[in-house]
Amino acid sequence: MNKAAIVLLNYNGVQLLQTYLPQLITNNDGYPIYIIDNGSTDNSISWVKSHHPTIEYIILDGVPLASLAPLFSRRR
Repeated sequence: MNKAAIVLLNYNGVQLLQTYLPQLITNNDGYPIYIIDNGSTDNSISWVKSHHPTIEYIILDGVPLASLAPLFSRRR
């Protein structure tokens, strides 16, 4: 089990994902990558699904980002 992960916050960042996600996948030392999308309208997640189907994602649609803090907080 990994003790760390790479979490990308995204909102209408398909161009940034296209530019940097392939490099991140290549150079991430095996850490899982998660994309949290805050209701993008630029087909960001569609692009991720079709080009990098192993990347996991969470789609927020009207969910305040702060409400996700418990998902990423340290468990004791």
